[in-house]
This record gives sequence, C-alpha cells and structure tokens, in this order.
Amino acid sequence: MKIAVMLGSYSVGSRPLDFWYDNAWNSSRGLTGTDLSFCMISSELQKLGNEVHMFTVHATPNNKPETWHQCKLHNFEERHTVIDDSFDAVLSINEPDALRGVNSKPVRVCWQFLNDFTYCHPGFDDFVDRWLAVCERHKQHVMQFAPKPEKWGVLPLGVDSSWYQKGPKVPGRMVFCSSADRGLHWALQVFPEIKKAVPEASLRVFYHFQEGPILHIEPNSTKDHPHVVEMSNRLRYCKNAIQKMKRLGVEHVGSVSVNTLRQEMSEASLLLFPVDTVAFTEGFSLSIMQSHASGAIPAISSADCLGSIYKDSGCIMVEAPIRDKLKEYTEQVIKALTDKKFAAETRQKCFDFSKNYLWSDIAAKMQKLMSDHRKS
Repeated sequence: MKIAVMLGSYSVGSRPLDFWYDNAWNSSRGLTGTDLSFCMISSELQKLGNEVHMFTVHATPNNKPETWHQCKLHNFEERHTVIDDSFDAVLSINEPDALRGVNSKPVRVCWQFLNDFTYCHPGFDDFVDRWLAVCERHKQHVMQFAPKPEKWGVLPLGVDSSWYQKGPKVPGRMVFCSSADRGLHWALQVFPEIKKAVPEASLRVFYHFQEGPILHIEPNSTKDHPHVVEMSNRLRYCKNAIQKMKRLGVEHVGSVSVNTLRQEMSEASLLLFPVDTVAFTEGFSLSIMQSHASGAIPAISSADCLGSIYKDSGCIMVEAPIRDKLKEYTEQVIKALTDKKFAAETRQKCFDFSKNYLWSDIAAKMQKLMSDHRKS
C-alpha cells in the first residue's frame, strides 16, 4: 500500500524533528513517546513492503533529507498537494484537524494518544474514517467526547526488545523517565528510605523540566487552573528536593538521545515511577513498556489506564492513588533491589509480557486495519 503518516504541528510543538544523519536517534533533543511512535510505525510499515511518506515539522524545512529509513520525507504543510488518489491510507497521530482538506479517497485514520479533543476545531470527526485508541480503557474515556463511537477501535503502542542489552545491572540504579508532574515528587519523597535500606541506591531523572512562567505561579493561586497550580507546586518541590539530595545520589540528567536512554534503561535496575497525574493522562506509557523490555523493573501505580494494561505483566504495581500506598510501594522497591531471586523472576515475567507489544506486530495490525477499510 501507499501510506502517508503525519505528525502535525500541535504534537511537535516548538521542538521540530531532525532526520539528518540519524539525529532522530542520536540527538540530545530526544524523542517524546509521540515522536518515537511516529518514527517506529513509519519504519515498520515500510519494512512490511509499503511505500511510506512521512509528513511532519522539520528542523530545516528547506534543507531536509529526502528519505529516512527508506521512508519519503515531506514538510507537514505539503500534505494537501502530495497526498492524492494514489494513496491507500493516511494516518494522523493525535490530530484529526490535520486531515482537513486532505484527499478523501485514502482511508483516513487518526491514532489518538491524547485524552480529549479540546484542541480541535468543531467538526473534527467529519474528516476521520477510523479512530484508534491505545487501550480499551483509553477508548472508553475518549469516546465520551466523540460523536460517533462506532468509528473507534484499539491499537496499542509498541517496543523493540532488540534495543536493550542483556548484561548485568548497576546495583541500586533507578531511573525516572517521564514528565516531573506525573509523580516525581513521590519518587523523591520515598528515595531517602530506599537509600537507607539500599546504600548503593541512586536515582537518575530523565526529561526536561518546564521553566519560565509555570515556576512563578502562586502556590494557592485562584487565577490559574487548579491543575496548572498543582503542576507548578510539584515542579518547584522536585527542583528543590533534587538539589538537596544530590549528595545522596539523585541527579536530574534532563533530555537525552534515544540511544543514550536505551543504554540507561539497559543498565538500570528499576524504573521508579509512582504514577500520580493531575488529570487523566497515562493512556499507555511507552517508558513503562520500555522498562519491561529492558529489565529495569517497573515500579508503578494503577493510575489512569495503567492498571488495565499492566495488571498481569509481572511488574510492581500498587493501587492508585499512590499517596495511600507509599509504604507498600517503598517496601516492594526495596525488595526488588535486594532480593536477587525476586528481581530475576520479575524481570523475566516483564520481558515475556513486552513481547506481546513488538512494534513489528503493531505495524502488521495497522496495515491490516488500513487494508480492511480501504475505499474502492
């Protein structure tokens, strides 16, 4: 099939993508879960023999490479002229509005990773033939805001288990690989107790922190949205706590390349991610799936969709809200860092679980869906 895959300006934001010299994998800009999914589904669809055209916002729009991993690259704004009757399918990630004005002969699929449609213009559903959520629980949530539930299906995100080394772990090494507002404050709160029980324990925090106006919102502001106020309070706490616990082995590394994070996940003993979101946010969590594949034992909560996805994965999971389960959570983390038999059994269960979510299989399912819904 001839397939267009689009990641639009809303999803890319102020951080355009660079496909020169494999910078997608090597640049310290890193890739968000959305960016990575765009790259992986495009590459894997191409490996299946499809002709894939990638449309996105490029760092050098007037001087971009022609291809990446044998996929043809286009600027996002070229979608209206390039996509014609010869295409069989168009996939837009997160953005139904990106399909407005695009040729309607190909089947138009929107793979929805976000949790509402407040950023969309009226009538957004009219330009989508088929919607995909990332899990069943996520589908039930977003369908509340969708005018035609019958259009919806489910396709999860994926992982490439070949990315990760199967060598020894760094004893006590823990990582946090998500936005600070999703529970980093709890990870920092329990760290001293973990450190007391596991002297070699350390925590490396990967992800860029928001700076600027959000840090200056008053702690009890009534002028700002309560979610934003809470995010501001959490971020200030995290920055302060990391600085104070630096001598104990806590480090904010920030944004790193995909390849660097692969290595870090391969070396880490545990993913310390006591998920606590300010609103319904976690529909899937690529970092959790990657920790399953890499052997960094996932220590999470059941927040949002996570309980429904990972309940039988073998990971360490406590019931949300995490604030009511901190003692249980901390004890399980300490056990994973000190009980070698438990850790080995947990890693194997998690790795086996991750094999149900390989990107190659996700792409094959996407291809079948597109083929089954092709327009005559």
